[in-house]
Amino acid sequence: MVTGMIKKFKNSFKYSCNGLKATFKREYSFQIEIVAIPILIILLILLPCSPVRKMVMMASYLIIPCLELLNSAIEKLADRLTTEHDVAIEFVKDAASASILLALIQVVIIWIGCLCF
Repeated sequence: MVTGMIKKFKNSFKYSCNGLKATFKREYSFQIEIVAIPILIILLILLPCSPVRKMVMMASYLIIPCLELLNSAIEKLADRLTTEHDVAIEFVKDAASASILLALIQVVIIWIGCLCF
């Protein structure tokens, strides 16, 4: 039983890594968001605020690449369904993209809050 659970965990981890690699190869926005992580970590180390605030700031940023992964998956699936213009698919793609915009706004608000108050 434990062996089966470990095998499932290893497979899940492998599939997740494959998804990260594939998205990083194909999606420019995701590349930027991932490359920004070490830059943000260095910036957070240099900022004069508490470790808890730094963790909140970093955690808020990590939502963006998470949503980018979902957005990319939705777009690829939608493109696979039809190549013709479809109002419903256009809505799905736009809504998924809007989630990233809202997450960016959230990050800005959290960072301003953590740095100013």
